Amino acid sequence: MKDIQITVKSQFRASHYHDGSLSEPVHDHNFIYIVTLKGPLNAEGFVVDFREVEEFLYELNKSLSFKVLNKIIPNSTTENVAIFLFDKVKEKFPQICKIQVFEKENYSVIYEP
Repeated sequence: MKDIQITVKSQFRASHYHDGSLSEPVHDHNFIYIVTLKGPLNAEGFVVDFREVEEFLYELNKSLSFKVLNKIIPNSTTENVAIFLFDKVKEKFPQICKIQVFEKENYSVIYEP
């Protein structure tokens, strides 16, 4: 059976800061991210029910929204935020194959190990 990819888009607003070469003070972003799951169709004809993924991401977003990400994710660059989100989603949905995180409309990171 062929694998199919599905995507679910979600978002949360949070702050972060950078030390070192960037030396940016605390600032916030509306992080938008797209989770891609890949796998064969189940007996009902889908990889995973979109609503199940959406509900999981909603709860994940609640744990991150309006927080300072540096307190949750060390060195919270958008790259590290992508890895963190990927790992969290993988705990529930091992079918995850890729995540794209937008820090701004024109800046994004893609993580697909």
